Amino acid sequence: MRIAVISGSPKGEMSVTLQYVRFLEEAFPGHTFSVVHAGRDIRSIERQEEAWERLLATVAESDGVLWATPVYVMLVPAQLKRFIELIGERNAADAFFGKYAASLTTSIHYFDHTAHDYLHGICDDLDMRYVGSCSAHMEDLRKEAFQEQLVLFFSDFLEAIAEQRPVQRAYPPLPAPSSPCSPATPPAAVDTRGKRVVILHDGEPGSGLAAMVGGLAACYGGSARVADIRDAGMKGGCLGCCRCALENTCVYDDGYRAFWEEYIVPADILVMAGTVRDRFLSAAWKQFFDRSFSNGHVPAFKGKQVAYLVDGPLGHLATLREVLTGLAVMEGANLAGIVTGEPGGDVAAALHALAERSVRLSERGYVAPVTFPAVAGHKVFRDEIWGGMRAFFKADDRYYRQHGLYDFPTRDYGKRIGVRATSLAMAIPSVRRDVVKNMPAYMIQPLEKAIASSRVLAERKAGR
Repeated sequence: MRIAVISGSPKGEMSVTLQYVRFLEEAFPGHTFSVVHAGRDIRSIERQEEAWERLLATVAESDGVLWATPVYVMLVPAQLKRFIELIGERNAADAFFGKYAASLTTSIHYFDHTAHDYLHGICDDLDMRYVGSCSAHMEDLRKEAFQEQLVLFFSDFLEAIAEQRPVQRAYPPLPAPSSPCSPATPPAAVDTRGKRVVILHDGEPGSGLAAMVGGLAACYGGSARVADIRDAGMKGGCLGCCRCALENTCVYDDGYRAFWEEYIVPADILVMAGTVRDRFLSAAWKQFFDRSFSNGHVPAFKGKQVAYLVDGPLGHLATLREVLTGLAVMEGANLAGIVTGEPGGDVAAALHALAERSVRLSERGYVAPVTFPAVAGHKVFRDEIWGGMRAFFKADDRYYRQHGLYDFPTRDYGKRIGVRATSLAMAIPSVRRDVVKNMPAYMIQPLEKAIASSRVLAERKAGR
């Protein structure tokens, strides 16, 4: 069979993900693998019609398509995102129609599921037959157990093609774009109380997004700083070179870092506004997020209020919402809210409520307690950095040491002693019976002191 491999890595032949593809080539010598370097060659694909036509021919002539890409900031790299946008812009879906598809990613298993969900949705939109995905840790190929699973994954993909296996669509088509919203002038400007508000966007003049950005800026009484992310002068997307690891300094010499320092660093309230393109925001926004990797694994939005304006069918895009939420909480911020221009809601009222809430929460210093994604994400970063990445990611290692983020349970010696003593006591039959009988009471006993102090705390926070 002929397999078209769409490589999303900007590193081309040096891509870690592509080495997994090379393994499959050796394991399945009876099949032909044709690699399309969508990530590496995105500039020429955009500008040269010959390169574009050659790429489409490779896909059209294939029996199946394997999307092979690293995961950059919870999704595919911006370069691959731009390639997917080009398919829609140039009405090239016919080359993909009916093709069996699968995805193969490499990462440290941090939000790899959202990258796969995104690619699955794109395949459904292109009327492809998405068979499944394989998510690998960057070093998994060295393990024989994983090699066996990779072979089984690809065997299933080939069998689906050979059998012409029926595949159901998982993601419904997105609704047609609605008319651009035109938020009304707010009844009264919100007093920002000295909080620095920044609104970043990539909206075109006259667009629905531009109207939302203007409406929100008016809610802040004109005190918000508004900037187009394209004014950062980014020369390109993240290269995945990891040369920023030592000192959190990007290899690019462009305006991105200065833009970041001017707008994001001083902001107390940061609003990011974008328009849905396919199933995410634009490739420009994805490039902006990817380039933030030069900050390493340090929570770059720590203590800020973060909000989003989304022009498009966010209600139909759970993966996009998950990524936007994850970006906020994993960077140490509080998600103040998301406003969309979808039909059926009072956008003007929602914008005004968002402005009021963001200022109120910023003034109070509120950051919501984290849930599973942030807890699990922290542990992934912590263990990866400590387990080997700290040899190269020196800036991350320093930050994690200084801020106590190497919070391994083994360092809580008091708890270790207590657990050991309890474990020994539980070996005594009478103690075990008593604990089992009174377990609910033992579980709430440590919390009673906190309950007793709750009124005092609430009054102090209320300023009474």
